[in-house]
Amino acid sequence: MMLRIPTKLALSGASSLLALAALPHAAQAQSVDEAIDAAEADIDEPTGNAIIVTAQRRAENLQDVPAAVTAFSAVELERRQVFDANDLTSQVPGVVITTGTGTSSSARIFFRGVGEDESRGAVDPAVGIYIDNVYLGRTVGSLVDLVDVEQVEVLRGPQGTLYGRNTNGGAIKFTSVRPQLLENSVTAEIGTGNYDRIQARGTVNLALADTLAVRVSGLYREREGFFELNPNGDFASFAGTEVGDEEVYSVRGSLYGEMSDAWSVLAIFDYTKDNSDPIPSSLVDESDNPAIVTDRDQDIFTIEPAAGVTCSAATPVNFQAIGCITNYNSEVETYGASIQLTGDYDNFSVTSISALRALKDDLDSFISFPFFQETRQHQFSQEVLVNTNFDGPFNLTTGAFYYYEDVDLDYDFIFPFANDVETESFSVFGQGTFDITDALTLTGGLRWTTEDRDFVGNAGGPLAGFGSNIVGAADTDNITWTAKIDYSLTDDILFYASYATGFKSPGFSPDCFNPLACFRQVDEEELDSIEGGIRTQFWDGRVTFNATYFYNDYQDLQISGTLPSGAFTRINAGEARIQGVEIDGQIEAFDGFTIYGNASYLDGEYQTLNFDQAGLLTNSSVTNPGLACTGVSTAPGEPVIEQEIIDCALGLELKNAPEFKALVGFIAEVPIGNGDLFFGADAAWEDDTFGLVANVPGTEQEPGLRIDARVGYTTGRYRISIWGKNLTDREYFRANTFNAPTRQNQVFAAPPLTFGVDVGISFD
Repeated sequence: MMLRIPTKLALSGASSLLALAALPHAAQAQSVDEAIDAAEADIDEPTGNAIIVTAQRRAENLQDVPAAVTAFSAVELERRQVFDANDLTSQVPGVVITTGTGTSSSARIFFRGVGEDESRGAVDPAVGIYIDNVYLGRTVGSLVDLVDVEQVEVLRGPQGTLYGRNTNGGAIKFTSVRPQLLENSVTAEIGTGNYDRIQARGTVNLALADTLAVRVSGLYREREGFFELNPNGDFASFAGTEVGDEEVYSVRGSLYGEMSDAWSVLAIFDYTKDNSDPIPSSLVDESDNPAIVTDRDQDIFTIEPAAGVTCSAATPVNFQAIGCITNYNSEVETYGASIQLTGDYDNFSVTSISALRALKDDLDSFISFPFFQETRQHQFSQEVLVNTNFDGPFNLTTGAFYYYEDVDLDYDFIFPFANDVETESFSVFGQGTFDITDALTLTGGLRWTTEDRDFVGNAGGPLAGFGSNIVGAADTDNITWTAKIDYSLTDDILFYASYATGFKSPGFSPDCFNPLACFRQVDEEELDSIEGGIRTQFWDGRVTFNATYFYNDYQDLQISGTLPSGAFTRINAGEARIQGVEIDGQIEAFDGFTIYGNASYLDGEYQTLNFDQAGLLTNSSVTNPGLACTGVSTAPGEPVIEQEIIDCALGLELKNAPEFKALVGFIAEVPIGNGDLFFGADAAWEDDTFGLVANVPGTEQEPGLRIDARVGYTTGRYRISIWGKNLTDREYFRANTFNAPTRQNQVFAAPPLTFGVDVGISFD
């Protein structure tokens, strides 16, 4: 029997948690700043370019970590124009991150073809997002703006041992700058750009005492939309209305104190209000499949009905066609509070992380049909972590994690639905390293997770007869594990091999369109991964080159679609195999000039499927093969041959899994006058890929080549930068849905050419 913490009680305790910051025995989890300080004493670093990460829950030199990890400092993020989580997609091999369909703040994150694009509250992500060591339970609100961020770490591959549930694809860790002791400083920046972009952000750091400091950061951003409505008929008066505006407010406050030689505390509060319009959908501007209805004016930035469709006010709002909806609206509020405590001793450290988070979401959008949603989510988490630092060959990272979440989801998608999901999870874990020799190390880890999930679903309207107050429970006891071996050929060359497992929690379909699949339960999704790689540095750390090979056995994939029976639902889709190669590196050719790049190759295919799974993947019914199965035919009214549909599905590509992906760029810094001029650019290329499991020909996403550039000058306390993204103004989409009855590929366009000027000032 696990302890339950009611949400209201947990939230009312937020002020009590913050009050703990004043207690003299409190201490904080090790920040990146502290990790660097500690690591300098314990890590033999042969170069001057060490990057310290906590990917394995302890401070290590990035090049000594036997795992696929990419890390960026605050300076690198600024130089590479990484403004939010979306911008990481080209900077990391094997990663695809896009805004969710019909939203402005949810993220569709896929690592190595493993991910989740459903953002509704009954469905969990497959890649974990952590802000200052706190897990975000929902993908809504997860497109994090990088304000006062110290470092970002991207961990690819299953992280089931040290991070646990819902990290079978990987994890992204955002670490904010902690309050700096003995420092009083103010930084401010204001920017403008096309589409009437205005952005202001600032940070204040105050030393309250020798061992106590506070830091407050804020952001305001607004921008006009890229899209224009062009309805006809009864709504023709709305033609020319702009859609897609951005408006974001965000504030973060933190308090850091060192209460003794061993103990310190970090208290954090954050709040974000995002009133940005959801991204509207448009029809594709062209298609090589004549069966697909195409756009009228060949412009995916105008939102209009298909040819032959006239908007009518007599049509109920839930059944309006694409291009006839005129009310796009989204309001997302996220807030959280955490206390991170650490005690550092000679041979071990103890960390406690207590956190509360909440989310409110109100959305009016169009996703195949008009879509209206309200989400209310609350979560509480508590983690205790112990790290040893013995002089001997063996060291251990161990701990326990508790998580409670309550999600209320009400939405209208043709008909009204309601989901109430309550989740409670507890796990204990440990990972140990043993140095066989100075060069050879073995690592082993184990995590046990027990989880209870209660679900109540309700369908309204004509579906109420078979979909009201459906109660379900999904419980699991899961063991994930890791085994690694690494060998340091020299101080600058590391080889490693690993076997790791991860899982995604069992859950339920949020939909109930058919009594055969009403709020259907899905089993947990599992991933076994074999990985091998090399980590190298040369030329006194000026050259870094890393390469990784992986082989994933991906089991019981949780996906959404329509079964051959006609029921739209979620299922576990058999088994897939994914393998690939990733490389990344950089060369500091001479002082002030660095070339960087990454590339990935991905090969994924389904291995085993039954007829229901194959029918869902291909959008085939019992009498009609889907558009993806062009070689399968059947007489009208006659049943399809099941094996032909299965064979067709086995030949499909995994969604959001581009075969090739690459980036190359440079950064240069030149002293001029009393300051420094910097300039840089990068070119990212991504192969065509499908955003849908049903690979309908003509619905491929084609990101192609994208070029970004920036230039800036810093002198004394002043700085100015000019930047541009998508400089060739390429039109493409990164998310889409396919409406089978109307044969419409409805796409959500990526941003066009954007540019801006930012001016900053700092005072110490």
